[in-house]
Amino acid sequence: MIKSAAIEFNGVVYTGRSHPEIGLQMLRDKICPRPYPGGKHQGFVTDQGEFVDRETALQIAIDCKQVEEGKTSHHSELFSEDLRKEL
Repeated sequence: MIKSAAIEFNGVVYTGRSHPEIGLQMLRDKICPRPYPGGKHQGFVTDQGEFVDRETALQIAIDCKQVEEGKTSHHSELFSEDLRKEL
């Protein structure tokens, strides 16, 4: 099951409710320069504590019935807004 949005940066995984919230906190804490990490650095953490990319997260969320297949913001990747009611 997907537990939270996450951004991986320099080997550390930062978690939160959404990628923008995490990224803005990282900027405030001076963890990273502008812009905060995007692309492959953004993903999700599972209930087992594993960082997974957006594509893997979507399949996990579908399998765990956190989202309905074909009814997400993007068809091949999970976005934090897809889980707003869950996280």
